Amino acid sequence: MSRGLMMFAFALWCALSGGTACRGETVPETLHERIAVTLDPASHQVSGESTVTLNPRGAASVSFSLHPGATVHRVSVEGREVAVAFAGDALVVPLPPAQGERTVRVTIGYRATFNDPLPERTATAEDPGYGVNGVISTEGVFLGGGVAWYPRPHAVPARRTIAVTAPAGIEAVTAGRRLERRSEGGKSISVWEEEHPVKHLSLSAGRYMVSERQSGPLPLHAYLSAGNAPLADAYLAASADYLKLYEGLFGPYPFEKFAVVENFIPTGYGFPSYTLLGGTVIRLPFIIGTSLPHEIAHNWWGNGVLVDYREGNWAEGLVTYLADHLLEQRKSPAAGRDYRFRLLADYAALVSPASDFPLREFTARRDPASRAIGYGKGAMLFHMVRTMIGDDAFLEALRELCRERLYRPASWGDFSRAFSRAAGRDLAPFIDQWLTRTGGPRLSLAEVTSREEAGRWLVRGRIVQAPPYWSVPVILKAETAGEEARRTVVSDRDSVPFTISLSAPPRRLLLDPDADLFRVLAREEIPPAINRVKGSRQLLVITGRGCRARPETLALLLESLGQRGARVVREEEVKGPELAGHDLLFCGVPERPGLLPPLPQGVTVSPQGFAVEQETFGSADDTLFVVAGHPFDPDRLAALFLPLSRDAADACVTKITHYGKYGYLVFSRGVNRKKGVMPAGGGGTMVEF
Repeated sequence: MSRGLMMFAFALWCALSGGTACRGETVPETLHERIAVTLDPASHQVSGESTVTLNPRGAASVSFSLHPGATVHRVSVEGREVAVAFAGDALVVPLPPAQGERTVRVTIGYRATFNDPLPERTATAEDPGYGVNGVISTEGVFLGGGVAWYPRPHAVPARRTIAVTAPAGIEAVTAGRRLERRSEGGKSISVWEEEHPVKHLSLSAGRYMVSERQSGPLPLHAYLSAGNAPLADAYLAASADYLKLYEGLFGPYPFEKFAVVENFIPTGYGFPSYTLLGGTVIRLPFIIGTSLPHEIAHNWWGNGVLVDYREGNWAEGLVTYLADHLLEQRKSPAAGRDYRFRLLADYAALVSPASDFPLREFTARRDPASRAIGYGKGAMLFHMVRTMIGDDAFLEALRELCRERLYRPASWGDFSRAFSRAAGRDLAPFIDQWLTRTGGPRLSLAEVTSREEAGRWLVRGRIVQAPPYWSVPVILKAETAGEEARRTVVSDRDSVPFTISLSAPPRRLLLDPDADLFRVLAREEIPPAINRVKGSRQLLVITGRGCRARPETLALLLESLGQRGARVVREEEVKGPELAGHDLLFCGVPERPGLLPPLPQGVTVSPQGFAVEQETFGSADDTLFVVAGHPFDPDRLAALFLPLSRDAADACVTKITHYGKYGYLVFSRGVNRKKGVMPAGGGGTMVEF
């Protein structure tokens, strides 16, 4: 039946019935949903039939969401074909008059085409899907939950079964437990069942090699390409370890399986019961220790306990804290401190007053600034709460939330109340200031003195806070040759005095020595790093005769750094004084004396090559990217991009942005060979005696 004929018939039916079937005052209860689809990669099509069993609850119609480009060729209610309305993505099916508690079966036959264009080069990492939401191709299949690739009832079903048929050799994976996997008649068939169905179901398929193991009663799967299949054992073993770790912290794993699934674009998704990682991403050696635990933790936070977006997205900040930060802290306290300081440095470098917003308004990352707020500032809020109430109370609050809100939405307010109950005091005033305000406290030390009195050394001074003021507990650490003393001082106004008593002469005084507090770092505290180039609001690009990058390659570099609008000039077109007030990016070693930035110790350059950490690089395969001081303006920075050939530039140009915390990078044939973090100054938070 054509869409026009279906809509006309439904409109007539509405008019004859008085319109009650079209208003949808009541949402029927979806008891069971069975989805059966066939994938045709050659034509980019999915065709299928979905059957839902409903408790109408007196409703005259039931509504589904379906991709606007889909074709609906048959709809039946209790086996009888009916006319429906399908406009935009809304499919409305009339239901027969209520007959007590009788259930109703609705079956929808449909087909749709999905062929989103694939990115030629992935210049930016802020869109985790690179704009690809639905694609069925011979390279692979990815149907995101947001594209409505099946008729999705507005009420989440109590149970769901998904059967997927594809050409032989193509394996499909989706949420839930795998009930069946077989090949017959030139087809590959798999059947999945969800005990706790998700609202938006995603589906992936490809020419996978399937590996399996058990973690206790939980089945683990790896769906990897032939080239990456040798990595399956490492991923499955690591997954088992992370699952055991998180079950000990939060409680039982919420889903029926866990799978590592390869995607044909470099994504990093965490779906209920599986993670979808790009093939190039899976091969990176650090992913098992970074992205994998992050996505596994999302099974508890974000996919298990759902996000109530009316108060913002807490899940990315919490998972960043419970995965990325936790694993660093498990290495050593110093590694945990360094990770938290990087979060502060990222915020200071990437977030401007124009791009800032309250944490409560974060929903998803869209650029470096939103990532620094939602992931970084969010993680620091959870760390501050944990520091205030202690590990036991913090974890008990999380376990309580898991027990009470699993498979249901939770808000920032739910976390605030849970932490308050665990702490035995109201934490809402402290937490709310971070959720509703932009920025953070700006702190420094002032008028610090040391004096011996009655056999003790007294360190006195003031904690100074720039307006607008926050109420924050500030840790001070005074060090002597053989001891240290810590004091916590609440800073809630422009100046708060402090005194620390020591048994020996002090050597150093530090404010927030372990980076336990979210605060806005002073410029002097922020180390020169690629993220500062990404966060520049006035970048000037200077190309010299030694720039071996093609103009289109340089444009791709700027796009990846979020600096597409930066002005590009030739070296001979600028004079030194006019460079003040701009951050600079040089392509090639400048020829004019005095233009070369003051490079960090251990880095030397020439038009023919460079040396880093006493290793010399002069091959046409090599590239240096280094961030340094400005040659004319102490309040600005300069960076040098030095590829030794066009091919070397092309090989690494989109990778530089992924190393935001580093101050220098060396690539050979696009593979990172060296990287380093620059030291930062005190910025008014350290006093040496």
